Amino acid sequence: MNPAGAISERFSFVFRGRPGVVRLVILFLAGLFTTIIFFPSITFFGYTQKPGDVAVMDVKSPVDVSSGDIRLRKGEIVIRDGQVITEADAARLRAVEAAVGEKSPIVPVAGFFVFTIVFMSVSYLFSSRNIRKFSTLPKDLILLAVIYSGVLVLLRLSGAATAVMKEVLPVLPAGVYVYLIPVAVGPMLVRLLLNSEVALVFAAFVSVMTGYYLGGSLEVAAYSLIGGLAASMGVRHCTHRSIVIKAGLLLGAINSATLVAIGLINGSALTHPAPLVVAGFLNGMVTAVLAIGIAPLLEVAFQYTTNIRLLELSRMDHPLLKELAVRAPGTYHHSIVIGTLVEAAAESINANPLLARVAAYYHDIGKLKMPAYFIENISHENRHDKLAPSMSSLILLNHVKEGVELAGKYRLGSEIIDVINQHHGTSLIMYFYQKAKNSGADGQSVDEIDYRYPGPKPQTKEAGLVMLADAIEAASKTITDPTPDKIQWLTQKIVNKIFTDGQLDECELTLKDLHAITKSFNRVFAGIYHHRIDYPEPAFITREDGVEGIGAGQVKGEKRDEDKKDVRDRLKRLGI
Repeated sequence: MNPAGAISERFSFVFRGRPGVVRLVILFLAGLFTTIIFFPSITFFGYTQKPGDVAVMDVKSPVDVSSGDIRLRKGEIVIRDGQVITEADAARLRAVEAAVGEKSPIVPVAGFFVFTIVFMSVSYLFSSRNIRKFSTLPKDLILLAVIYSGVLVLLRLSGAATAVMKEVLPVLPAGVYVYLIPVAVGPMLVRLLLNSEVALVFAAFVSVMTGYYLGGSLEVAAYSLIGGLAASMGVRHCTHRSIVIKAGLLLGAINSATLVAIGLINGSALTHPAPLVVAGFLNGMVTAVLAIGIAPLLEVAFQYTTNIRLLELSRMDHPLLKELAVRAPGTYHHSIVIGTLVEAAAESINANPLLARVAAYYHDIGKLKMPAYFIENISHENRHDKLAPSMSSLILLNHVKEGVELAGKYRLGSEIIDVINQHHGTSLIMYFYQKAKNSGADGQSVDEIDYRYPGPKPQTKEAGLVMLADAIEAASKTITDPTPDKIQWLTQKIVNKIFTDGQLDECELTLKDLHAITKSFNRVFAGIYHHRIDYPEPAFITREDGVEGIGAGQVKGEKRDEDKKDVRDRLKRLGI
């Protein structure tokens, strides 16, 4: 199991039945880490370097120092990596130790910790009560905490990074380097792995903390918020990694425009606009590169299914799809048709077309266990004729459970597993229920609950689409002459039936959406069941040896004999 999954499982085991405790623990740890990052002096235990030692890392002063001739500002480098420590350096270190010891950080640290906890709590409460897509699962909360901690580390390392950038790009003014910190990578990762609404709240929270950390700058906070929103917008439907690069370019352009606007307000852009534009674009590209490198790691560690992962799963050479095509060809074809239906419908209602299509491919993989017991794979004998209705319904009910197990084994992701689990909702297996009622012994009642799927009902638009398409595509096979009018009547009838049965009560599909879905399904079915022209065959094929065919005209003489011989030769080569 991956580390994140192990942590989530451990949380779930230790605090089972107490989700509030899990949230409090995550909240406390995030607040504590934030406080440590913002107040490094509370973890200061003094220096061990002596004159003659070689420094193995940069040493910065955590506080302002004013002692005799020694003057140091907070964050100023006292000793550089690789430097041989002299007596003067040792004296500066002792001055820093004395300054840290004199200044008690308890009160400001406690105040900042409370501020952080209150800010996080309000953000969480707002999201959980007003954003339907906001998940309170430990895995999602841990992900947000990890991304937030990563942004804090970037801020903490900004001083060292600024020193390096001054060496690499000395042409940029000193005040511009702060705008190179890729804070927008946090909201971009949240959007890639979760959704836009959570990314918006995350961007707002992180921008305030960034402005506070960098001297309480309102300009930096506004710049971070605008950049976070732009980064999230750029990866809205990320189906290729190149889209992240394009999002970086978009972020760079918006960053540059924001910095120029801030410079115009301050009056600095009139004299030096070029450095602001360069800083904005560099920030965008660094953000994109970091997102490309970090997103796959988080995706694997937390078992999320991004659009890039969905594209990989949509390939027909996936082991599950290959096995489905060989062992259950009817189910395979059924799933492909449903994928076409739901993809078109998802585009019409602003759902995720890629997720809907890939989920449709895998929604019936549970039928691999007993493919011969499902009607689309039955070619000769119907095995259900020899089974009791209760046993037949049990086989149908189990294909959902077995599909979920297979999806977990092949790590298809929680989104696809949810669709597999929900695509039948709590619907009734009507055929076997009626068969049981008709064949039941006198006085023996048939419990309807035994013939209903266990659920849950569809929770998302994509799951609702798969449910509708699954039922309509299966029913369309019963139409002897599938004309557009008959298909339209059948589609509307099944949509109304599923709606009145309450199967769509818990997903976000509206009546307007159902109307758009019905139109989309009818359009796709019109292409599937279209008619072709009946072309006439040549006369020598259709009118031979006294057998009348549909062809017209005659071919006489040696030409006719040669053509007939050529056709027979070709048929023999084909084994006919």
